[in-house]
Amino acid sequence: MRNAIYWFSGTGNSLAVATDLAQALGETELIPIARVIRGSIRHCEVMGVVFPVYAFGLPRIVREFLAQAPSAKAEYIYTVATMGGIAGAVHKEAAKILSGHGLKLAAGWSVVMPGNYPVLKNPPAPEKQELIFARAKEKAVKIAAAVAGRAAGISEDTRRPLRWPMEFIHNFARNKFSDEDGKFAAGERCTHCGVCARVCPVENIRMVDKKPVWMHHCEQCMACLQWCPAQAIEVGRATIGKKRYHHPRFKTADFFLRKE
Repeated sequence: MRNAIYWFSGTGNSLAVATDLAQALGETELIPIARVIRGSIRHCEVMGVVFPVYAFGLPRIVREFLAQAPSAKAEYIYTVATMGGIAGAVHKEAAKILSGHGLKLAAGWSVVMPGNYPVLKNPPAPEKQELIFARAKEKAVKIAAAVAGRAAGISEDTRRPLRWPMEFIHNFARNKFSDEDGKFAAGERCTHCGVCARVCPVENIRMVDKKPVWMHHCEQCMACLQWCPAQAIEVGRATIGKKRYHHPRFKTADFFLRKE
């Protein structure tokens, strides 16, 4: 396999960028990280890893995936991070993990997408989303051209000195993510459909007596909340009244990634 893009996405932003990038590159296989995280990674010449920025850094599942990267034996590795506005030190973190396994990150790009963390704020209005999507697609084409030319030395992290406090925040926050799902609950609108359990990329939700129960190894990807067809899931009081968001290009079934 020549080109492979491994992706992680909760609501579709990173999957959209990965899809646009694959189309621009041509002959590129798209592979969800959630399906291979406990298995083997196929050999490829060029490996891209596309993921969202969480608290100015990498999601845990992506850190674990990068630690497995040597099995791919890729000659050229690059990262693409999607973000609401600030990248933090996400590419630096990825490079450090790869370096610890004898690999080099050739380049890392960051792409702005609609904010999708409802604990903090609502997503942008639909008309603004369309502008963001258009710019992201243009950037994906530029990234593809750079990848085809084996560009190196690019790292679109937040610049110093702003990056330093973001690294501190990420190191603090990532240790709390797993247990933060104690604030998740399905209310009276829950129809017991089980979609939340099926879209969870890390099998953190089990249906018990027809209600979802969170198992405390959460990624905070918000897939369960955003894809719930009844909008029954809340994170404490922080998300009450907040609008739900997922990329309009995709359907719920696109995120049924676990082996049933």
